[in-house]
Amino acid sequence: MGRKLIAALVPVMALAVLAGCGTPAGTDKDITDDWAMLAAPKIPPPPVGGCYSTTVDYFATDSTTLYSFKAVDSCSTSHASETFYVGDLTGAAASGSTPPKGAALKDGWAKCNSEAEKFLGGDYHDGRLELLVIVPSSTQWGAGARYLRCDLAEVVSDGDKPVNRSGSLKGTLSGDKSLALGCAMEVYDTDGKTWLDYTPTSCTATHNMEYVGTYSSTDRPFPTNSDERKTAMRPGCEALGAKYLGMTASQLTQHQQVGIGFWMVDEENWNRGNRTARCYAMLFDKKTVTKSIKNIGSGAI
Repeated sequence: MGRKLIAALVPVMALAVLAGCGTPAGTDKDITDDWAMLAAPKIPPPPVGGCYSTTVDYFATDSTTLYSFKAVDSCSTSHASETFYVGDLTGAAASGSTPPKGAALKDGWAKCNSEAEKFLGGDYHDGRLELLVIVPSSTQWGAGARYLRCDLAEVVSDGDKPVNRSGSLKGTLSGDKSLALGCAMEVYDTDGKTWLDYTPTSCTATHNMEYVGTYSSTDRPFPTNSDERKTAMRPGCEALGAKYLGMTASQLTQHQQVGIGFWMVDEENWNRGNRTARCYAMLFDKKTVTKSIKNIGSGAI
């Protein structure tokens, strides 16, 4: 009986298998056109809160790119920059055949600048900080990436030499304003005449210059030589300086012990809309002080 039972089941199974090989109703025997196409691979945007080491000695705007950085494991370890905002490029900035630069990044720079102020608790121009606006590489751009990455970096001075730090920059221009610009000692070339840089100091230490504010120019072409730079930026810086020092503009221009110097952005930054200069009160003839000169008035220092 068992043999007969087995024999009786075989044809039924065979029929079931054969039935499975038939064409279901409503199909065309072509399975290749019945599958949805896979989505094109996308370049993932960089993470907010990521921190990076850098390969550059100075942050030059026109040559600092995605490849200038290498991710580190944690912002609690040594790093040079911190990504505080990631967004999308839109409009003309996103429609070009190559990654945007210059004027095409005006909206991107403005967005990074406004987000930086929220993150820091103040205007980054008032601190020993650099704002880095980073867009996809050419390879990523060709693959469809359109992200806007905003980084902040602590720098030694306006020369934009990176500082390796640990910990986030969040809130560093609020409260005790640990990275706020203040007093410094000028650094000159070997000829003793060409101002090259400065070394930040406490205002109670020996110094001969002090930050008085940042001037933002009207929309005008980038000033390419010394005379054009003076025309574009000096009057604005002198107005800030006179107010900071507690004297009139006329008293400042005639003062025998203090004047105004400024350090302005490079051309690529300017074209993005960052038409600014950091302005400094600078003492003449190697004079130094060990206190702030804010509100000193028009008398002798």
